[in-house]
Amino acid sequence: MSPAAIAGTLATRLLATAMSFAAGVIAARALGVEGRATFAVMISVPSVLSIVMVLGMDNANARFAGISHTAFRQVVRWSLVFSMISGSALAGLWLLLGHLWPAVLLGMPYRLALLVAAMCPVSLLTTLLGMAELGRGRVATYNLISTVPSVGYLVGVCGLLAAGALTPTRCFLSVLAGQLVCVAMLLIVSSTRVHADGEPVSGRTFGSFAARSYLPNLIHYGLLRLDVPMIQTLAGSTAVAVYAVALPLAEGLFLLSTTVALVMFPAVTSGAVEARAAARIARTVVAAAATAAVMAAVTAPVLIPAVYGHQYSGAVPVIWAMLPGLVLFSAARSVQPYLAAAGLLRPVITATVIGAMVNIALLVTLTSDHGAVGAGAADSAGYLVFAVLLGYGVRVAVRAGRCRPAEHAGDEAAVAPARPRVGWLSVKTVGDRWRGAYAGQVRSVLTRRGFVVAAGLPAVAGAGGLAAAYPSALSVVGAAAALVGMVLVLALIPEVGLCVLAAAIPLSQSDIGDSLITPGVLIALMLICLVGRVIAGRGIARPKPVGVLIAVGTIGYLVATSVLFGESDVLGADKFQHLLLMCAPLLLLPLVAEPGRALDRALLVFCCGSVIVALISTVQTGSVFAAQSGLAPADTAVVAITQEDAANHNAVGALFVMAAAVLLRRYPSVRAPLLRLAIGAGVVVLALGVAYSLSRAAYLAGIAVIVIYAARRSLRGVLALSVGAACLVPLLPAAIAARFDSIVGGAPDVNSAVRLDLWSSALRMFEAHPAFGVGYLNFANHLPAYYQATGDYEVMLLQFPLLHFAHNTYLTVLSQTGLVGAAGIGTLVVLGVHRAWCAARSGDPAGEPALLAMVGAGVCSLFGEVLLVPPLLAGLMLIILAAKPAPDSGPVPVAR
Repeated sequence: MSPAAIAGTLATRLLATAMSFAAGVIAARALGVEGRATFAVMISVPSVLSIVMVLGMDNANARFAGISHTAFRQVVRWSLVFSMISGSALAGLWLLLGHLWPAVLLGMPYRLALLVAAMCPVSLLTTLLGMAELGRGRVATYNLISTVPSVGYLVGVCGLLAAGALTPTRCFLSVLAGQLVCVAMLLIVSSTRVHADGEPVSGRTFGSFAARSYLPNLIHYGLLRLDVPMIQTLAGSTAVAVYAVALPLAEGLFLLSTTVALVMFPAVTSGAVEARAAARIARTVVAAAATAAVMAAVTAPVLIPAVYGHQYSGAVPVIWAMLPGLVLFSAARSVQPYLAAAGLLRPVITATVIGAMVNIALLVTLTSDHGAVGAGAADSAGYLVFAVLLGYGVRVAVRAGRCRPAEHAGDEAAVAPARPRVGWLSVKTVGDRWRGAYAGQVRSVLTRRGFVVAAGLPAVAGAGGLAAAYPSALSVVGAAAALVGMVLVLALIPEVGLCVLAAAIPLSQSDIGDSLITPGVLIALMLICLVGRVIAGRGIARPKPVGVLIAVGTIGYLVATSVLFGESDVLGADKFQHLLLMCAPLLLLPLVAEPGRALDRALLVFCCGSVIVALISTVQTGSVFAAQSGLAPADTAVVAITQEDAANHNAVGALFVMAAAVLLRRYPSVRAPLLRLAIGAGVVVLALGVAYSLSRAAYLAGIAVIVIYAARRSLRGVLALSVGAACLVPLLPAAIAARFDSIVGGAPDVNSAVRLDLWSSALRMFEAHPAFGVGYLNFANHLPAYYQATGDYEVMLLQFPLLHFAHNTYLTVLSQTGLVGAAGIGTLVVLGVHRAWCAARSGDPAGEPALLAMVGAGVCSLFGEVLLVPPLLAGLMLIILAAKPAPDSGPVPVAR
């Protein structure tokens, strides 16, 4: 690979970046914060839509355009047709959705959205034709033409400023004009013959390579650009303006690694670059990126206010937060082209997907509280996870010759060395595949001491400077440091993560752990467990495709109904956070937990934690009973439930019921006397916890679980259980007895009357919107129109904006998602019941606890939304996943 080619590409990219930077400064100063934010959103939409619709054709163009002139002309024709059809179709769909639901347009007027849509096919065609020119070795031509859009942007902004007509719309038109000129020049130079005629490219070969290279590039190029609309949604236009100023400077670190990737990709496919050269190039890139990051961190506090103005000084901590991850990403990005050009895309895809999940989860969690600084920290953490995963794959690789550069040929065999076909249900480990996927020279890139120093210096400097200069951002730095530390621990002890997650579930429902173990922390633990499994080479459990498709479709439907059917604040941060927290257990836990000893131990930890929480809860509630002995029993129960900082009694009761279901099944199968005694004591403590939870739904759920458990045993066991229960009832406190009496008789209290009226309101909503409902999390917005009070209470005291659910899971699903959502969620429930039932019939000891836990959760769902509490949903998922699938489906497949 010629240093001159790298230097020329880098110089032209620096020139283009400098021109864009200058134009951006002029636009920011002239347009102001609001105008700059509008222009940033207008520019980001075509970029995001183009990235989504490219479908890997850019990499395929670079891979196959240099085979022959015939292949190049074929690639150009495909690019023209594809960009015009796909680019226009996606832009048209966006406009249609924006016409029906204006919130989809991200605050842009419809006339501006038409201009944005017109740029989508142009932007896509520019990318495809440019990569085709690069693929046939015309690096200088590509470099020259790639500066045209930046020239058009700068000239247009300067001319508009001189004429006094600078507006966001006219700035956008100048960018569009530059893109059109670039497309025209690329079409003109495409007529030049570089190679001789030859065989055309097979459509199947071209499409296969494009499909496999699509996902990593989609995520890499899309995350930073997707941040702009997400920050607009979560933190507002001011945060977008600050982030838009920080983004070009942070992306400047990508220049060298991106340049190397562009020049290196066709060189690897032609055999000009081998593993040793790739290792040397990667070490040089990371050292240069670390040096540039330190310089950027030092000069940013001076340059940003001086260049953009003091109103943009908030971009400095954003840059500091982004720098550590960008440096590490530069290292991984330098190794990735060698792997991609050699056809070894599987480890790249794995690292990319997990890094993106971490990025998006932290983006939603941190941006609403910390604004643009939180978004920068989320980006940094996502790139860090990607680099760690890819670097670990390189480190564990052994000497192997299967990663030789592909010969410059026209079929798929030239893309990757021949290897045995591995089916979709393969159980080979990630470690086994990665050990033969990398050459020994590439392995050394991320393991040398110099790399650690080069990557660590900007990370420490950026984190320290951010924390020292901006104390309010210290929590962001601490969260990122904790995440890195936990990932490293999991790399050494893979099963710790699952046990920590199992212990955190009951702890989150206690008074002590309620503020410590938030749903966001649980989601982070799930992501860490997933990362730990990949790092340890244990692989990712693959659930059945039908269940995955139904889960993804149902979750997508919930998101769509929440966004599209909302009447106000449809893109509010609280909705996205709740959706993320609710959907994460359904999507992540099936990839982390699989039947086996590790999950059994985790469930034992879950039960132990639940017993401890039950013991603490019983003591606390008993102390309230003693302190309020002068009140009536029913009033004493209400005081215990409504005391300050008390946990949700319905959620706690459901938790104890599920834990008791697990221990009940374990008790008969244990032979060790001490362990048998401990499990029996745990069941008794959980039963007392259910009683002292004062949750009437938990009482009914506990009775249902005990009845089903006893019905599967002998008559002698049923009689013994009945006698024991009858003896314990007189010993219960009067407040618990009064709570139970309110179920079987007596006039309903105010809470029961309100709950009945909420049920009636939900039914009326379902009658009015039977197909799609009123939209998930839109119940409170529609409740005043459907609520009718029938009980003896004051309606004015109800806080309708806080009543997001109907206090009945089934009616909540019907009223908010309609029959379509109920069908999807009901199908997931049926799949879970079928799994548990088949496991129980086959003799699997984990099958019956899954059935009992689902029965208990189902009964509790009649009187509340316990399964809409993320920790409880995660606990139930762990119990169900412990049951082995049906015997005819074989062992749980694992993606390694």
